[in-house]
Amino acid sequence: MKIFPIIGLEVHIELKTKSKMFCACSADHFHVEPNTHTCPVCLGLPGALPVPNQTACEWCLKLGLALNCEINSQTFFERKNYFYPDLAKGYQITQLQKPFAINGKIFLNDHQIRINRAHMEEDTGKSVHLTLHGEDVTLLDFNRSGVPLVEIVSEPDITSAKQAKEYLNKIQQLVRYICISDADIEKGSMRCEPTINVKIETDDGQTVYTPLVEIKNVASLTGVMTAIDFEINRQVEEWKTNGTTKNDTNKTTRGWDADKNQTFLQREKEGSADYRYFPEPDIPPIEFSQFQIEQIKSTLPELPDAKIAKYRALNLSDYDAKLLAQNSDFASIFEKVLDNSTDSEFAKFITNLLIGPLKTISLDIEKINPDYFKNIFDHRNELNSTSIKQLAIESYETGTDPLAIAKSKNLFQISDTSQIEELVKKVIANNPKAVDDYRKNSQSIGFLIGQVMKVSAGSANPQLAKEILEKLLN
Repeated sequence: MKIFPIIGLEVHIELKTKSKMFCACSADHFHVEPNTHTCPVCLGLPGALPVPNQTACEWCLKLGLALNCEINSQTFFERKNYFYPDLAKGYQITQLQKPFAINGKIFLNDHQIRINRAHMEEDTGKSVHLTLHGEDVTLLDFNRSGVPLVEIVSEPDITSAKQAKEYLNKIQQLVRYICISDADIEKGSMRCEPTINVKIETDDGQTVYTPLVEIKNVASLTGVMTAIDFEINRQVEEWKTNGTTKNDTNKTTRGWDADKNQTFLQREKEGSADYRYFPEPDIPPIEFSQFQIEQIKSTLPELPDAKIAKYRALNLSDYDAKLLAQNSDFASIFEKVLDNSTDSEFAKFITNLLIGPLKTISLDIEKINPDYFKNIFDHRNELNSTSIKQLAIESYETGTDPLAIAKSKNLFQISDTSQIEELVKKVIANNPKAVDDYRKNSQSIGFLIGQVMKVSAGSANPQLAKEILEKLLN
């Protein structure tokens, strides 16, 4: 029997606009006093009329462009009708027929994940379950109700939990690059709902598909992986037990219990007909001209894939290139230090500093002086690795030319052969016992090298000192 997981992801991204999607209330809801950022519109009171947030619409379109989507220049909002306590109006304003962006794609290495759509909608309120005066109660906080929410729906092109995590990391990276959301899963500004089933090829040549399951309430990237792996195994075992296969009516929604690391049945999954979608009568259709779309496209920064390709062209490894492009701030720092240089040796030198000693301090791009890094690089053969790290940190923190620091602290190595040879001869003359030890055991040369470093106040090139010691002693 062969098993092939089929996974699609719905990712919800809360946009970090100042106001909500259809009213002027603050969209800031994290750790805010409950029900203090509300108004008749986001509370769904009779007669309150929604007014779309232009910035949120433009950011949704911007995200669609970053996801290589086609843009629907003409679109409209719809009502998705369902009852839930934290949905004050009894419906959600969203998009179904003509979302802002469709038919996109992103790549995970060479594997393409198709994007079905990226559409604009409003977030719901939040149900808070707790014990009050000895009773289990559910309280409602509507601060989140109406916060702008973009939903990104992938096609079922993901084949493993590991790949699902890579996809989510990629989405998170893109969203942060274009500065439309913090996309923090732990704070709820990025949420994910996997839909999973399994293709099974039996030993007798049959191909069957398990029923579709959508998983809710997954609150971390690790949780997504664990939930997917659990659900794949559960579906296979269920098929082995009862032979149930996918049909048009047996899609279910299951919750994720992070304490027990297992899914549990919540309800039979509704279809789009159950939500009774119809056009939102209080919001007219929205139209973007080609000029407006091009203007929004022009605000896109250089995206991670383009940066990775550029860094690979500098002969950096795939690992280094991805690490440098991991977030836009780190990439900007690397590029400022590189200062348009195409020298691959310099690029690798800077990379090693940034992902090594300089990663331990918080770098402010405004404080960085590219000339200081060039000076260290140009004199790298006169410095040992410890001195290079010391100079990189100290010159950044003090704003002092590293060459001046190196001179004041006597960090430059003596690499003149005749100078070191004089030092070596002096050490040999003053340490006859160590010389005798070396002739019995060549591994004991370390003591003599240490003596050369001592008499040179640490400025001798240790490799050159070793070579000259071996030459004279042999």
